[in-house]
Amino acid sequence: MNSHGECGKQWTGLRRAHCPACHETFNSDSAAEKHRRGTPGIDRRCLPPVEVGLVAVAQPWGTCWQTPGSGEPWFKNDQP
Repeated sequence: MNSHGECGKQWTGLRRAHCPACHETFNSDSAAEKHRRGTPGIDRRCLPPVEVGLVAVAQPWGTCWQTPGSGEPWFKNDQP
């Protein structure tokens, strides 16, 4: 289990990415980069993950944001 000392959030998995600015957790570096805008050191900022097309997936350790994919389990609430 990994954790971020500043916010205390925890997650598992070697590919996960945790944003040190907004403290959201993502399933990959590429998903995390989708929510960042601007130039590092100048005007870098976070956008809400849902605004950039990411979906929240409930994990035992908390929410993980990821890119949607057809037929994947994160769509289970939309299926009959």
